[in-house]
Amino acid sequence: MTSSEFELPFRRKTYVRLIGDIEHQLNLAFDEEHTKRNLTQQEMADLLNVDKSFISRKMSGTSNMTLETLADLAFALDRAIEIKLRSRTAPDGSNRLPAVPTTDAKPKSAGPCDANVPFDKESSNPIFVAA
Repeated sequence: MTSSEFELPFRRKTYVRLIGDIEHQLNLAFDEEHTKRNLTQQEMADLLNVDKSFISRKMSGTSNMTLETLADLAFALDRAIEIKLRSRTAPDGSNRLPAVPTTDAKPKSAGPCDANVPFDKESSNPIFVAA
């Protein structure tokens, strides 16, 4: 099997994308802080009481990191961490819910904003019943 034929399972792709996003955001923040206040990896290491090689490995993605390490790196970069779990079915940047069936069905609950609206666990779509 050639590398072009190799296919990662979807679960693994999700992990690889997450790590890539984290690495990218860390490096963007580091570049901004380096430009703004001449921050170096050595200064980050000194602030966190670790070796520079530790910072280098984490920033390059050659070593796994814990959430605690991610928080430490964000601290050293003077950044807050923002986490979003987006629906896989909604396109990026979309603020719309999935399409609602166009039948005469009515929701089981009082309204679309009601927190008691039942949802299908696989598709995350609201469950409707005919009146």
